Amino acid sequence: MITLGVEEEIQIIDDQGQLVAHDFSLDFAEANIPEGLMDKEIHRCVIETKTRICRTVPELLSAVRLLRGQARRRAASQGQRILIAGIHPTSAWQQQPLHEGTDFPHYARLIDEYRDVSRSALSFGMHLHLGFAIGAPRMAIMNRLRHVLPEVLALSASSPFFEGRDTGLHSWRHSLLDRYPRMGTPDVWESEQDYQTHVDRLRKVGCLAEDQGLWQDIRLHHRYGTLEVRVMDTHPDLARIGLIVTLLKWEAETLLLELQADRQGPVWSRACIEENKWRARRHGLHTEWIDWSRDSVSSTPEHFERWWSRIAPRAKDATERTYWERQLADALIQGTFADVLRQQAHRQADWHATLEWMAALVGDDIVVPQRVEVC
Repeated sequence: MITLGVEEEIQIIDDQGQLVAHDFSLDFAEANIPEGLMDKEIHRCVIETKTRICRTVPELLSAVRLLRGQARRRAASQGQRILIAGIHPTSAWQQQPLHEGTDFPHYARLIDEYRDVSRSALSFGMHLHLGFAIGAPRMAIMNRLRHVLPEVLALSASSPFFEGRDTGLHSWRHSLLDRYPRMGTPDVWESEQDYQTHVDRLRKVGCLAEDQGLWQDIRLHHRYGTLEVRVMDTHPDLARIGLIVTLLKWEAETLLLELQADRQGPVWSRACIEENKWRARRHGLHTEWIDWSRDSVSSTPEHFERWWSRIAPRAKDATERTYWERQLADALIQGTFADVLRQQAHRQADWHATLEWMAALVGDDIVVPQRVEVC
């Protein structure tokens, strides 16, 4: 069984829809709930939520929903609201206060090292943790799970605007993050030992602190031992999150079975995966995808149909398979949240109205699908 956990970086906004600093030093009655934790991030306008370890996708979505509600109430206790997207469409990073100084040594160290790279990386991501049984070939799975990172980025893309400008991309977030060193698609590693040796060398020469791991699009987590997929933008729709989690979970399960049967295909290079990542960032779900196993290009419907056919046998039963197949079909028709946000901003031609619309999307708890059980 593969266990699941999600982290979300949630934007905190004021009554005008602009990012605002949240004070974590103030007491909040719901500071600890069974569904997970809330924490600060380097920018003070962020609440990071972390779910508990979950065994099914509906269980995970329920935890995400409850933590969003908790974040919403925590923000409301300071006269604030929440907003969920990969980047705030209009706020300027220069105006955002940070957790820095002697009270926050971890963040102070990052700011000292990365300067305006860290100050300007005002982005909001969703991270999925996949937990495996002891002895599972995590590195072999990670090497191949890299292949589908562009696809889940496209499904999550929600950051077309930056400081009030249409960037022309579906995910501008990675334009901010990829300025850090040691970011993006990871290299291929022969084993967990090789990977850990590299991390240890980076720590030895001072590139990483002792308590710090790599920040790439997928990593072997340095404390939890999970495979952490970090490539996704945050997305306001729980149904889309459920689809992304399901696809990644079934892909990991399929890879595990293929490795056990010695049926694994070739591992793609970082350079090849970055080509599809660029297409996902630029065009979202309107792109054409490169299959590097065949050196061929296919449309989004054809590409996702091929992927779906390969992993759908991991469904528990026909009901589950049909449910997520419909969710995928709907997603490919709907496009990205970047598409929707662009249309809304163009239609309203008023940033205040668009920000109010975005805030309303996460203003109430969203019903989680309960009739699909994932084992």
